[in-house]
Amino acid sequence: MVSLETAFLTEERDHDMGFEQRSQAIRRLEEVRGSKVLVHFLSDRRVAMNIPTGMATALAGEPYRFIYEHVRAMRRPQNLDLFLHTSGGHLDSVWPLVSLCRSVCGTFSVLVPMRALSGGTLLCLGADKVLMCEPALLSPIDPSTANAFNPKDKDRPIPISVEDVTSYFDLARGDEEGGSAGVGLKSDEHILEIFKALTAQVHPLALGNVKRVHSQIRDIARRLLELHVTGDQAEERINAVVGILTEKLYSHAHQINRAEALEILGSDMLVLPSPEEEAAMWDLYRLYEDFFELTRTFNLKDWMGDAEEKELEAIGGVIESDGMSHLFKTMSKVRRISELPSGAQVQIAPGQRMPIIPGLPVRINLEPIREGWYSNEEGI
Repeated sequence: MVSLETAFLTEERDHDMGFEQRSQAIRRLEEVRGSKVLVHFLSDRRVAMNIPTGMATALAGEPYRFIYEHVRAMRRPQNLDLFLHTSGGHLDSVWPLVSLCRSVCGTFSVLVPMRALSGGTLLCLGADKVLMCEPALLSPIDPSTANAFNPKDKDRPIPISVEDVTSYFDLARGDEEGGSAGVGLKSDEHILEIFKALTAQVHPLALGNVKRVHSQIRDIARRLLELHVTGDQAEERINAVVGILTEKLYSHAHQINRAEALEILGSDMLVLPSPEEEAAMWDLYRLYEDFFELTRTFNLKDWMGDAEEKELEAIGGVIESDGMSHLFKTMSKVRRISELPSGAQVQIAPGQRMPIIPGLPVRINLEPIREGWYSNEEGI
């Protein structure tokens, strides 16, 4: 029989890294800011071999119901701070979250200690104030999109960058306004031909989805800014911010530092934290950095060692406030499996699994068992 070795990453954590310590740091930040603080920290820990262990998570709609529990317990604070760390996620999750936070407070601010990329930057656009620590980064909000009609790699849809499609047509036409090089095709007949060439490589419904998402991202960004940007120059300012973040930075991988964010958003929206605020934000961030071990790559092969099978419980995100904590947990069964040569067969008795066969290459197979948001009853 194959022995089952269970290793819960949550049990291996230092007790000093528990929720009580983070709760104390949340209270210190609240005292400095004169606010109530809601933490939405989504891990972006690197995993070797790019295996989805659940240690990295993205913005999504599922946490909405648990976020409501936290803000409801705050009893409509005058100032609500969302302490945010994320590398992005689903666009559709941003508007409900911003709407909820703004509906329960007087002033809504987003605090960015390190990264609020892609969908995280989009979320920042809905805040009255954004505070960034000195090393903090935002990013463009032009999304990539994938559906059933996208080109595939090993049966997985290949994401299509919205701006790659628009840049394809800009290249064909030549962007005179921007001064960029191009082929210079102008006639309707030429444009039709380049469109036909594109649809020969990419399904038309995938391109239709690109158009829909392109319109959606601009619409959401505009509506988020309209929640708080007012005055005679509001329309011009909103157009400028949306244009820069969706089109004019060219690369989705571009990292927007604090100085650049100040130029884009303006000093009335992007506020430099005081030394006391920055220290409190950074102290809290360091606790989460240690909790998720963000500075260490997780190597599943090394973690398995010589064991044939283990259970892995990983934490990929938290929603926390003073006195309340929810964790996103993923439980998976991990096995080492021998890879048979093409055409080879092995007789296995009913109820038994493929044994490790000496001399054959071994691969790691990860089977998710369950995942979701859970109340942090243990105070991890």
